[in-house]
Amino acid sequence: MANEEIKYEHLVNTYAAQQSNVVEALLRVLLQIWLPFSWWGRPDMVNAAAAASAVQVDVATRRARRLSRAFMLRQLELIGAMPDSLPPIVDSYERGGTPIVEVYKRPARQLEHKIRQVHTSPETGKLDWPDRVSDDEWKSFTDRLTSIVTDDLAATARDEAQKVMWASPKVIGYRRVIHPEFSKTGTCGLCVVASSRFYSKSELMPLHDLCKCTISPLTADRDLGLQLNAADLARIYEAAGSNYAEDLKRIKVQVREHGELGPILTRRGDAFRTVSKVNRDSKRQKYTPYKRMEADDQRQMWEAHRATSERSIRILQDAKDRGTNLLDITGGDKPIPVKDIDKAIAWHRSLIARALANLS
Repeated sequence: MANEEIKYEHLVNTYAAQQSNVVEALLRVLLQIWLPFSWWGRPDMVNAAAAASAVQVDVATRRARRLSRAFMLRQLELIGAMPDSLPPIVDSYERGGTPIVEVYKRPARQLEHKIRQVHTSPETGKLDWPDRVSDDEWKSFTDRLTSIVTDDLAATARDEAQKVMWASPKVIGYRRVIHPEFSKTGTCGLCVVASSRFYSKSELMPLHDLCKCTISPLTADRDLGLQLNAADLARIYEAAGSNYAEDLKRIKVQVREHGELGPILTRRGDAFRTVSKVNRDSKRQKYTPYKRMEADDQRQMWEAHRATSERSIRILQDAKDRGTNLLDITGGDKPIPVKDIDKAIAWHRSLIARALANLS
């Protein structure tokens, strides 16, 4: 292997490990928020925990964005395609306009739904909230949280990578580089098939659930990612045997539009709900096609988060001042101790502080 290829492989593997570390670190700190949580089914408390989660997500996505920019610039340096100038970093949350707090309520809502299914009496219809969730219920929460975190950080890194590539006139496109070393069950067949494709730099890299792929820019005469993928694929085929290669040939990949994440990889023939079908089925908000976030979009999101948390604090503080352990804003028959009201207020204050920092 040539010296340049060795350097490139080391660079890509180092970055992939850094990105994986950011994912794992964010998951750890979010689980510290949610693991002691016991107020499933109480939106007031779920909102507070999601507010605390949003602070940590903002910290992690900022880190992921800067790692992505540094990684892309080092790659461009290796292929002689450094840009003359770069756009300023915009710390956008790349969920197509969905606020962070709303996204990080989803695992709790899913867990609540599971609890209701298991613990509602079919005879009386009464829900008996458990003192603690089961291992299966908790696994459904952690699996959903892991998926959301991985998607969020991948979407952030992808957004920044494309902005850097736009700034380089020599870059004509990119390919996705697979990372079997970070996949517990082996590299996804969709990623393996898609790794042979060339993407224009105007295209966002299609994601999929728990995707570990990174972006390798290429010019008219330099394509370092091709050799790196070839080496990984050779190892995969050797370990899996010829039947695996034959199975991969039968996989037909197509790209679908996701309203929050943009393009995602799917297997041709798999069912996929379009935005219009989601809106037909939805009884709540209307969903819009994916769009990239701008600085003004982010300001509006943080202003809305700040206003919501300030309103929540007023409600929580009023309950505490009245000396009651029960919040009437959501009803229910389980009292909320004052110490948990204090924790919820502190969570909302942390989000307000983060919002003010982002708005300054």
